[in-house]
Amino acid sequence: MAELTGIVLAGGRSRRMGEDKASLMLDGVSLLQRCVDRLASVADELVLVGAPGRALPSVLSDLPMRTVEDPVEGEGPLMGMAVGLQVASAPVAVVVAVDMPLLEPELLRLLASRVNATHRWVVPIANDRPQPLCSAFSVDALSVIRAHLDAGDRAPMALAADLDAYRMQAEEWSAVDAEGRSFLNVNTPEEFAELVR
Repeated sequence: MAELTGIVLAGGRSRRMGEDKASLMLDGVSLLQRCVDRLASVADELVLVGAPGRALPSVLSDLPMRTVEDPVEGEGPLMGMAVGLQVASAPVAVVVAVDMPLLEPELLRLLASRVNATHRWVVPIANDRPQPLCSAFSVDALSVIRAHLDAGDRAPMALAADLDAYRMQAEEWSAVDAEGRSFLNVNTPEEFAELVR
């Protein structure tokens, strides 16, 4: 049985980028494949969450892998989290956004290790801000996420109190990602060009 599911959220509209971020190539590898490769080194199975009716770039992995779609486009990452957790077979899942090309596997492992019956969500704090799109969940948090979605909540941090989120400070995560490179995300062509440089 799987112990850890890796979930990649790749259903965003990429409005500011102007093209599908999952397909962007960095050092000859798509951003989606980069996420898959990093998750594959810590997870037992993978779930790719895409937008409805929009194909994701093909990826390769030795792990069991499922591709699922958001039921409605443009509902935001909380919906993608719910869709991914719904098909996860492990008790814990690491959730990442496809536009985070420098994820550090040891950071992902650390986040997952801190999930427990009390703290059903582990969210790192970087640059004084929570990083919900690089976090770890107890899969049984799904019912809480669904309740928030049903209530019209779309902001991931709205879950924090109900899941007794553990906010992992830099003092803890910097032991495995000293510069916080995992939290770098690319939203615009300029940011991507800077990353390539």
